[in-house]
Amino acid sequence: MVISKGKLKELALSAGADQVGVTTTQPLCYMNERLEKRRKEKRITPFEENDLALRLSPSSLLQGSQSIITIAVPYAAPEHPGPAISGGAVGKVARCARSLDYHILVEDLCRRVVEKLQKTTGPGFKYRILCDRSPLLERELARNSGLGLIGENCHLINPAYGSYTALGTILLDLDLEPDRANAANCHQCGRCRQSCPTGALIGPYLINPYLCLSYLTQAPGIFPRKMRSRLGGQIYGCDICQEVCPHNETVKSSPIPEAAFSFFPAEPLLLPLLRLTQKEFKTTIGLTSAGWRGKTTLQRNAIIALGNLKDPEAVRPLALMLENDPRTVIRIHTAWALGRIGAGKAPYALEKSSQNDPETEVREEAKLALGGR
Repeated sequence: MVISKGKLKELALSAGADQVGVTTTQPLCYMNERLEKRRKEKRITPFEENDLALRLSPSSLLQGSQSIITIAVPYAAPEHPGPAISGGAVGKVARCARSLDYHILVEDLCRRVVEKLQKTTGPGFKYRILCDRSPLLERELARNSGLGLIGENCHLINPAYGSYTALGTILLDLDLEPDRANAANCHQCGRCRQSCPTGALIGPYLINPYLCLSYLTQAPGIFPRKMRSRLGGQIYGCDICQEVCPHNETVKSSPIPEAAFSFFPAEPLLLPLLRLTQKEFKTTIGLTSAGWRGKTTLQRNAIIALGNLKDPEAVRPLALMLENDPRTVIRIHTAWALGRIGAGKAPYALEKSSQNDPETEVREEAKLALGGR
């Protein structure tokens, strides 16, 4: 049975997806030069697929596939002023990590679209659902499907929801009529590049992920020392290049109820994050897209933010972590934060750590923190 473009959009809408497009599985050969340039300039992150053939050839991920349905799932909730927060310094969380994990939202919506298709055509087609963890160039496929344009900040910008969408792809062995690629251009106002706090947007449509706060807050291990002060109060992700974008000035909020319920506040208190148990983490932040990085990475970011905000109330809990926390990565960043704050008993805690910590890296960090004061 042949599915018309109009019928597919109707089925998708009945499944709850109002931003749906179709493209072919033809290899994206025209993107090869850009990817090779990124590789040469060492702008490929460990999160990305190294095999360019997989990135450029959708059909390699599902034998016999002919079409790709792309879905843009909005995640931005209405911005309501919350009650005044008391109790200390607060951090900042990107919109994509405040509600239920967008991977769950996207994959669930894609499954519902597939089920609608199966009821119409029968279950005799092969498909594969992919979201984010896919090697595919999802934003380019979405652009080819007519779902939006690519901004200078490298985000897909959807006409209805701006850049605050997560993308899903459904590979199928059905021959569906493709949509026309979005040919619109970014305003090229340069606001995103001018506002980036680290200069990660090195040119129009060019990003160095190793300078991007969104990437750095997710990368595990030691946060680069030269970038710590640039983090400010960010503890997961960064929306700055999206917040200044004129395309996002009048976007609609997500109609998906799960996207409006916050498991992770936009501006959480930082000190309680240091005391967060694993059980508390799993039932709150662990339910968001920030959960995949685990509690340690999030606490590392909160510690850096406390150092940047120079909150004197943080000295005592940070000093206790420096002395007692079994995680080396946490003690390293705690030493740095205490050096930034410098108040109260911070020097005493650092002096003690510089002499007694069992790990050389921590002792060296404590000495640097003392010298930096």
